[in-house]
Amino acid sequence: MQPVKPDYVNLGLSTPMGPQLRALVEQYLLTDLAAYVVLNQKLKFDWSGSCIEGRDSTYLDGSLENYSGILLFDEQDNLVADGWMEFIHEDDFFLVYWDYVTVWQDGKEIFDKPDPGIPDHVWAQLPDYSKLICEKASRRYIR
Repeated sequence: MQPVKPDYVNLGLSTPMGPQLRALVEQYLLTDLAAYVVLNQKLKFDWSGSCIEGRDSTYLDGSLENYSGILLFDEQDNLVADGWMEFIHEDDFFLVYWDYVTVWQDGKEIFDKPDPGIPDHVWAQLPDYSKLICEKASRRYIR
């Protein structure tokens, strides 16, 4: 993969997320990424290429969509991951995870989640009513 220069200022199409919502979304994405690979470093988000992919919701201090084009960089501005997020927001339950994600190390792909859907480690966190809603919407993915 060609080197990518990060842009930590431009928020792309993710601008409707307020600071609280953005911090929560980023924490969820970092936690979810740790289910796939071990990351012992501080990562920074680049939302500049974020694109709207369909669904939206309002939560905390803003609104969000299932954005694609999310990049994560390490402290030396090396690309660590890129992907597309998905979220579940039902009543009082909110959770964000990677729908697609590719992880990079030294410019080489070391992990890829190429199929959309809810992986087992996320499914286990859902309340029963959310599982029923997701099953009806065919949003289940078996890893």
